[in-house]
Amino acid sequence: MNTTNKLSCGVSIHEENMDGKRVFVAECSELGISDFGENMDEALNNLKSAIGLFLEEAPEKRQLLEKQEPVFLTRLFL
Repeated sequence: MNTTNKLSCGVSIHEENMDGKRVFVAECSELGISDFGENMDEALNNLKSAIGLFLEEAPEKRQLLEKQEPVFLTRLFL
């Protein structure tokens, strides 16, 4: 595990139909940022780039990503 990264965020990924084409959308809930790609890896890489650009413009938002403990994520089926 890489312990040099001090920032992390929770990411959810879902599929959407965009102009008749299937894409994957990755969302960071802490910052309210999302991006997409043709596959999950591309969506995650695009999201990481978008977050980097966002934090360049709003460095004060970095504190929202300074988590020391993991977040629990699950899915509830009804």
